[in-house]
Amino acid sequence: MLDALPSWFGIPESNDEYVSFVQTHPTWSAVDDKGAVIGVLAPMRHAASAEIYLIAVLPEWHRHGVGRSLVAAFEAASAADGVRLLQVKTLGPSHPDEGYARTRSFYEALGYAPLEEFHDLWPDNPALIMVKPVLVATGEAAAVARTGAPITRAMVVAALRAAGLRRGSVAIVHSSLSRLGWVLGGGQAVVEALWEVTGTEGTIVMPSLSSDWSEPSRWEWPPVPEAWWQTIRHEMPAYDAALTPMTHMGEVVECFRHHPATVRSPHPADSFVANGPLAHQLLHPHALGSAFGAGSPLARLYERDAQIVLLGVGHGNSTSLHLAESRTRWASRHVIPYGTAMMVDGERRWVVYDDIDYDSDDFVALGAAFAAATGGEARVPLGAGEIIGCSMREIVDFGIGWLDATRQS
Repeated sequence: MLDALPSWFGIPESNDEYVSFVQTHPTWSAVDDKGAVIGVLAPMRHAASAEIYLIAVLPEWHRHGVGRSLVAAFEAASAADGVRLLQVKTLGPSHPDEGYARTRSFYEALGYAPLEEFHDLWPDNPALIMVKPVLVATGEAAAVARTGAPITRAMVVAALRAAGLRRGSVAIVHSSLSRLGWVLGGGQAVVEALWEVTGTEGTIVMPSLSSDWSEPSRWEWPPVPEAWWQTIRHEMPAYDAALTPMTHMGEVVECFRHHPATVRSPHPADSFVANGPLAHQLLHPHALGSAFGAGSPLARLYERDAQIVLLGVGHGNSTSLHLAESRTRWASRHVIPYGTAMMVDGERRWVVYDDIDYDSDDFVALGAAFAAATGGEARVPLGAGEIIGCSMREIVDFGIGWLDATRQS
């Protein structure tokens, strides 16, 4: 292919380098309808950028969109891999070469801008660096870019069963659709999959935290000026299980919460939602001073040996591990005052109460230690992520000793 393009690839030593590079690196190839290769693009990855190291298209296929298709594939893969800047080096405009003038026009048409011409990068030839910023996909576009094929409800059902969920299971579920990829039907598909697996005999619980209904001096995402704190304490609406929004909980929980049979616990900042025959029994009562400890929904889930299901998230997002934290010697020495707006005797009040200064920073390490020591978790690939399943009782019992030992040190 390089021999067929002497106007662009006329230096034998350079061609040998290209051939050697392609032999040892992944490339994008364009093929005709008979499967013959008609074009190739070899990318080179740098720290925060990706480079078109080589692109070549057979002469008879020029002006047929082959080069554009190769560059589009390269750009999409780079964006999915987190690249923020694309680059290509080509012959600079100070050299009067008509072929490379067309090459520069090709890249400019694709959005690559000339950055700088260097005269000491290539022997006897000016090198022009052209760059293009990557448009970072967000939301649904990012999920599509990360997903090889749509994730269907049937695929979620199969993965949940492989992770250990069964008919009649009591489960606490944490989720992030974006980390799995593009799920056909979104949160609804996942909720329906959970119900299909557990049946009408099962009960599903999810955290539905409302971090804005808390002491404003400790807000971090984002923090608010100190001058606002007193206004927030005086004017924040009282917690209402039906109206109070959740904070950063995701599409699955939002969908689950709006089902008419779903109930929500009365804790203003750290509530849970549940659906199933044990829903009310698991969520009530939920005392202010024990968001995740004794007498909380987590404690009752532990008594039922509930299954933890992590959909696209890891143990760092597992609220259940706060129950282990509450049962450590460490917890008794780390109690702090909290505040929230709630109804008391028929009127809205700002209520101050004490609870543990919960800290999930080491939960990822705890989960890894649990898996290594017990083998007690199942990991099932799903889309761009995975589902993790384990016994709540087993990991909480393990976590108590692990947290006491590691936090003491």
